[in-house]
Amino acid sequence: MAIDRIEVRTLIGELDRPFGWSQRWTNTRGVTTVRVIDSDGSEGWGEAGADPQTATAIMGLAPGVIGTEALQVRSTWQKLFETFFQSHGFAGPSIPALSAIDMALWDLAGKQAGEPVWRLLGGKMRDAVPVYATGLYYTESDYPDALFAEADSYIEQGFSGMKMKVAGMTFAEDVERVKGLRRNLGDGPRLMFDANEGWDASTAIRFANAVADADITWFEEPCPSYDDASNRLVREQSPIPVSGGESLKTRHEFAPRLAQRVFDIVQPDIAVAGGISEMQVIAQMANAFGVKFHPHFWGTGISFAASLHLVSTLPFTPPKYVPEPYVNEPVLEFDQTPHPVRENITESFTVSESRVTVPDAPGLGIEIDTAAVERFTAGKVKVIE
Repeated sequence: MAIDRIEVRTLIGELDRPFGWSQRWTNTRGVTTVRVIDSDGSEGWGEAGADPQTATAIMGLAPGVIGTEALQVRSTWQKLFETFFQSHGFAGPSIPALSAIDMALWDLAGKQAGEPVWRLLGGKMRDAVPVYATGLYYTESDYPDALFAEADSYIEQGFSGMKMKVAGMTFAEDVERVKGLRRNLGDGPRLMFDANEGWDASTAIRFANAVADADITWFEEPCPSYDDASNRLVREQSPIPVSGGESLKTRHEFAPRLAQRVFDIVQPDIAVAGGISEMQVIAQMANAFGVKFHPHFWGTGISFAASLHLVSTLPFTPPKYVPEPYVNEPVLEFDQTPHPVRENITESFTVSESRVTVPDAPGLGIEIDTAAVERFTAGKVKVIE
């Protein structure tokens, strides 16, 4: 058996109501999907972001996958990586492209082996992965009623924690939003906030001190992701733990930041950092350095399922008789913002006691609604044979 066809699509969904964060507002959500098809008719699915450059990069890498065996997924990853390593392509769209291909190959490999991906990775350590809700973006005239109502809905759905946005309004307004939301939630639920690289170090430190009494679990992306000096300064002076890394790619970008302790928590995205294969390596490195590992997610059920399989296999950091999410057990982001593509192309995942059960069916364990995929496809389907 060998892979003989790859399909690449860009899927775009229009939002009924735009929302924003520190960098911009959006009225669409999108994703690039990869479908690898084997000569026996079996198939696997992967995804990355909707940037047109990502689709172009996938097209460039795909010929190197044709004729390979799905169960040789790690050697295929290395072969593709080496094609652009010296050109510094790993700093651009090539790694998200490789991430999507890798995901699809693991899905296909599991289906051909008749096993869930978590078993191919060595076995799971938990049947259900702890999750938190991401939402609470800026929407028009949202504070306080709409913001509080959204937060309350996450508690009703069974989430024990949630993440909100900051750095998209004035300093004083964002301080009030954080403190107001904590007052509304009370003392129980976890609360995190994300500046999306919106501040310099001094402003981020001042903000952390201004909201320190709001019991914040972490402060995400206070400064630009590649500004290690600023992020490290914030980590050293902030009373709140600092997280980041959602845009970093491969072990090569995480290694120096783990060694230099730039972040208290790293948050690689499986659709950005290198797919399932590379995320496992990054997770092992974080464990060795004693840095918490709470992956980022902002895609569809494809990358969410891939993340569930990977996180289910990870050890506690550090080992402890009583495992505790956020403390020594990895917690996975579960995006709850509107996403028409995500809401239609796979089945939904059920939250119970702030955990999601890891699929046990072969591959990623999800079913793709191909009619929905067709409906959201923008432009032509690109095919490599």
